[in-house]
Amino acid sequence: MSHKKFTILIIAALLIVVVACFGHATNREVEKLVHQQFNEQQLLRTRQSAAGIESFLDEKIILVEMLAAEVADESPENMTDHFMLLYQKSGGFSSIGFVNSDGVIASGYPIEATAIGLDLHATQRDAPFDRARLSGKTYTTTPMLLVQGVVGSNIGVPVYSDGEFKGVVFATIEISTLSERYLAGVLPEGRGYIYLITKSGRSLYDGAHKEMAGKKYIGYFCGNNSSYADILREQMQGKEGAGYYFDETTGEQRIVSYTTVFWRDYVWSVATSVPVSEAEALIHSVYRKEILLLAIVIAIILAGSGSIILLFSGWNKELEREVKMKTEDLRMSNTELASANTKLRELDRLKSEFISMVSHELKTPLTSIKISMDVVNSLSNSETDARTRDEMLQIINRNIERQKRLVNDLLDISRIETGNLKLHLEPVDLHATIRESAESMKDLADKEGIPIITDLQGESPEISGDHDRLVQVFINLIGNALKFTGSGEIRIQAQMIGGHPEIRVSDTGIGIPAEELDTIFGKFHQVDSGLTREVGGTGLGLAICKGIVEGHGGRIRAESKVGEGSTFVVVLPGGKAQ
Repeated sequence: MSHKKFTILIIAALLIVVVACFGHATNREVEKLVHQQFNEQQLLRTRQSAAGIESFLDEKIILVEMLAAEVADESPENMTDHFMLLYQKSGGFSSIGFVNSDGVIASGYPIEATAIGLDLHATQRDAPFDRARLSGKTYTTTPMLLVQGVVGSNIGVPVYSDGEFKGVVFATIEISTLSERYLAGVLPEGRGYIYLITKSGRSLYDGAHKEMAGKKYIGYFCGNNSSYADILREQMQGKEGAGYYFDETTGEQRIVSYTTVFWRDYVWSVATSVPVSEAEALIHSVYRKEILLLAIVIAIILAGSGSIILLFSGWNKELEREVKMKTEDLRMSNTELASANTKLRELDRLKSEFISMVSHELKTPLTSIKISMDVVNSLSNSETDARTRDEMLQIINRNIERQKRLVNDLLDISRIETGNLKLHLEPVDLHATIRESAESMKDLADKEGIPIITDLQGESPEISGDHDRLVQVFINLIGNALKFTGSGEIRIQAQMIGGHPEIRVSDTGIGIPAEELDTIFGKFHQVDSGLTREVGGTGLGLAICKGIVEGHGGRIRAESKVGEGSTFVVVLPGGKAQ
């Protein structure tokens, strides 16, 4: 019996050694897999932050260029209202101003933040101004201490009137604005931090070490030969990746995931730094179960070798399922982040299309205005030249109105997206509003040879709404119908259905494919057809209509068949007959 017990103990000991070795090997595989998935997750978060920063900065350049074109013929005193409107509606700017051709800041908003009266030449801050004056191109500055006393970047756009250099419109973006929007909330508090550095290794933002602002990490925060310095050099070379380093301050091992931020001629690097313990925490639950498994297996081995194999097998399978569950959770999380990055790329594509569209929409009227002004300047005072001058002035006026409409559409879509669209609600006669809208489009419709027919049934309901905004909706829908109706008619019907006014604007145009009916109310969306490309447009009209109608508590939809025409249906909150 003693011999048998000794044999069982030997077998049990061997089994325990085998189980321990197997558990150790499994631990290594689990740890490797979790670290790999964790690093990919952190890198996706970092890319998302970089894409947000790039999109934000490019958007601000477009807005400043549009502002410069808008104030080209204004005096410095009259520019302040334009600056104030963009400052309040856009967000992200700490100041907007104008430097005249002598290099003196002549106007700005807010007044206390623009150093009005400062002579850039006298203070030796004129390098960006001179570059814009000589090149005639938009400039951006690397983050530096600005005249406002803050660290930030300037965007400058040269302003010309009749070919003469007037000065530079500039706007300031503080680094703190970028950090608050795209960096501060990337990682949960206490789970790590994010930082942003220049190509020279100088800190622009550090969520955990505020004192690093403006300083170089290598030499100040870490030694030249440290593992962290190696990672920083990779970032300074504009590379993307992940690495491990030893934090000389806290004495802990950390993981860094980093990627590049491209803005004009500047290359920055954004990175997340988290303790290695964050990744290890993901596998602690697996380790606990494995330890429990080993304890139970040892107890069962000592209690009886007959049941040890079955119990070991059952617990081992449970361990495998737990590993698979954790791996699947990480995979799903990475899939969600990858989906978010895909959406960001789509937004970037839309942004590029928008830049191209706005550039075209701005360049076309500006070209017409420039040519017309050249013709006017070359004319004498004869009667024939006077008629030509009147025609040129009409062309100039039409193109100015076209640019004004584009800017108003951009401001409207910005108000709708930020929830700042204000409606002045009052009793409105719906039928009168429809007739007014149709009448305002009559001349354009007559020119195209397309009749506008109004079919207003019953008494006109009185609704609570913003008269001007409702007129804007109906004019947009009629104008849209005129664009895509080569011949035929446009019919506007209004009737009460289910206690709610329903207005239908129908045309006999090219129609809309069924797969695009759910997306045509999106910003910058245009139906892909030859006629669409021919008539042009910003793709903002239907998005603005949707925002105004929904702001009234109503809804809008489209019905269409390709080749037969389209109908846009507006349903407003219930009204009472007059």
